[in-house]
Amino acid sequence: MTSGKWGIPRVSADPSSPTSADETPTPAAEAAVEPAGRRSRLVEIRCGFADMARKEAEAASARVVEARKLCDEQAAAIARAQAAIDPAATHVAKEQAHLSFRAAVAAARDRGQIETAANGWLKEINRINNDGRLAQARIKHERETADVLLSQLDGVSDTAEASARMAAAALEACRETREALTAHAAEGEEELQATAATGPAESPSGPSPALGLVASALPEPAVADDPTRPAETLAGPGPTAVSPSMSTAPPAEEDRPSTDWLVIDIRAPHPQAIVRLIRRDGRTMSTLVDRLAGTDSTARSGWQLLLSDFVDSVVAAAIDEFCFEFPDGHPFWSQFSQEQSRDVARGLAALGFRYDRFEGFADGRVPIQRDLALAVGQAGLLPVRVRHWPRPEETAELFRDVRVSADAFIASRASALTLGELVRLLGRRAEFLADLWNEWPRVRPLLFSTSL
Repeated sequence: MTSGKWGIPRVSADPSSPTSADETPTPAAEAAVEPAGRRSRLVEIRCGFADMARKEAEAASARVVEARKLCDEQAAAIARAQAAIDPAATHVAKEQAHLSFRAAVAAARDRGQIETAANGWLKEINRINNDGRLAQARIKHERETADVLLSQLDGVSDTAEASARMAAAALEACRETREALTAHAAEGEEELQATAATGPAESPSGPSPALGLVASALPEPAVADDPTRPAETLAGPGPTAVSPSMSTAPPAEEDRPSTDWLVIDIRAPHPQAIVRLIRRDGRTMSTLVDRLAGTDSTARSGWQLLLSDFVDSVVAAAIDEFCFEFPDGHPFWSQFSQEQSRDVARGLAALGFRYDRFEGFADGRVPIQRDLALAVGQAGLLPVRVRHWPRPEETAELFRDVRVSADAFIASRASALTLGELVRLLGRRAEFLADLWNEWPRVRPLLFSTSL
């Protein structure tokens, strides 16, 4: 017996082993063990991260409670400092000092006693004024401290909300992974039972004779790769055969009353206008404006704005869906696949560190290594296997070379550019493009053109 990749015992294939040949697992059986082990490992990682995210959310909530307590205490300190200032009492104290001075002057017998009374009065007035200034300074200090505490409260509150969202998402991912593992195990059990009941589909010596009879009764497939052969010879007798490449060709003009057959093809040798427009090609924008507005300067400005807003809306929707293309050779991103990098970006966004469309982080909030480790864990990866963690100055530029794949995004989500697809794709952003949708029957065919 030997251990497999995930620590699962395997039966040795050595002929000298006491295990019989019937008990030796086939390569298909060993391949079935590996995915099961990977699924179990994924459940362990994601559920472990969910537990860690839950604890982090609880700790963040506790920090919010503590910050609110400090803010309440500071508000009480401000109230006490303001209560210590009583303008009426200050006025009474100054009046009392003035009366004392006048009584001392009335009782004075020489000029020296009068000067002494005057100096005493001035000192008392200065003391009262100094006490007022100190009280005002104390209130100002308490208010500045309160502002700092409120700012900290906002920060920990945002972090707590992001941690709560991340914990909920991690818990959902854990649940879905567990359900997938359970469903896979149930399917495997059903397949084993069906195999045991019906026997293998093929004999060890080859396919079933019945399958050979069915295959011999089928016509020979058409060889569509030879351009020298006419279509009639490819089709053979009977109805005309249609090759896969021919199936995507547009129907005849008389059978095609609309352009519903058109779709976006980002791999075409000559990109369509929609692809070049999403990639912000200025020449394509100018040509579209020429076709739609002609020489009318007002109409040209309107179409320029509409098409620009349309492109910006598509890019914003692609960012919301984390449709990014990460650079090859990047010290951090190259450690993951493209899809894993997108999952890491989703984890960062759940923590409040979102891409700002300008190669940086929104609101200037830059994650630290601990935040990156949490995001990596959210992606179902092990942070301990990350070989390179960016330095603080590198983290601030983590999205510098990341490209928003808006062209691939719209091609996968709204390939036919129908109004229904675009409204679902853009969501609330579609409400601000009503003028464009009114003219969409004119715009849509131009966007599929490759000759603009």
